[in-house]
Amino acid sequence: MWDNAEAMGRLTRWLLVIVAVLLALSGFVWFYNSNYLPVKQVSLKGDLVYSNQKELGVLAKKYIHGNILRADINGVQEAYRRYPWIASAMVRRKFPDTVEVVLTERKPVAHWGDSALVDSEGNVFKARLNRPGMPVFRGVEGTSADILRRYGEFSAILAKQGLGIKEITYTARSAWIIVLDNNITVRLGREDDIKRLRLFTEAWQHLLRKNKNRLSYVDMRYKDGFSVRYDSDGLSEKESEE
Repeated sequence: MWDNAEAMGRLTRWLLVIVAVLLALSGFVWFYNSNYLPVKQVSLKGDLVYSNQKELGVLAKKYIHGNILRADINGVQEAYRRYPWIASAMVRRKFPDTVEVVLTERKPVAHWGDSALVDSEGNVFKARLNRPGMPVFRGVEGTSADILRRYGEFSAILAKQGLGIKEITYTARSAWIIVLDNNITVRLGREDDIKRLRLFTEAWQHLLRKNKNRLSYVDMRYKDGFSVRYDSDGLSEKESEE
C-alpha cells in the first residue's frame, strides 16, 4: 500500500478529515465550557396577567446562566410548563447573548370547587383567584371540560331571561344541578337537561318570576311538570307544565 500513490492519497485525505473533525469537536467542547458568549438577558414575552413575573424570572435563572450554549433550554421549558398559570412555553437561544421565553398564560373561567381553577380549555389547575362573579364548577375528576361545555350551553339559554349561573354541579351519578346568580337552585337530573332547562325558562317567564324573592328551589326532573320550594314556608309545590 505504501507504494500505491492513489491509496496513500485516499488515506491522507481521510486522516485530514478525521483530524479536522477532532479539532472542530475539541474547539466546540472548549467553547462550550468557556466563559465566552455569556447570557446577558432573559427576555420574557407573553400577555401575563396573573403570573408572578418575579417568580418567573427566578425560575429562569435556575436553568439559564453562564455560556449561552450551556443554557438548559429543555429544563426551563419544562419548569415553566409546570408553573400553574402557564399553559405553554417556548424557549430559544438568540445569539449572541439572549434567551427568549414566550409564555402563554391560562385564562381562568371558573373556580373548581374551593381549591383550584378551570381555564378556557377546561383544564383544572392549582391556583387561587379572587374575582367576584366567577362561577364555581363542581364535579368528579376528569369532568371539567364537559362542565365547561355545558356551562356555555346553559348560560346561553338562561341569558335570554336575564339569568346567569353562580354554581354548576355534575354529580357522580351524571346529574346536573345549577345555582343561579339569584341563588335559586335548579335540578335538571341526568336526562334531557337542555330540554328541562328550556322548560324552566318558559316557566320562569310566565309563572316563577313573580315569586322570585321567595323561590329557593326548582326541581325539573318530573316527567309532566316540576316542583318548587319557597323560603317562607319550606314546603314544596308541584306545578304542571301547562
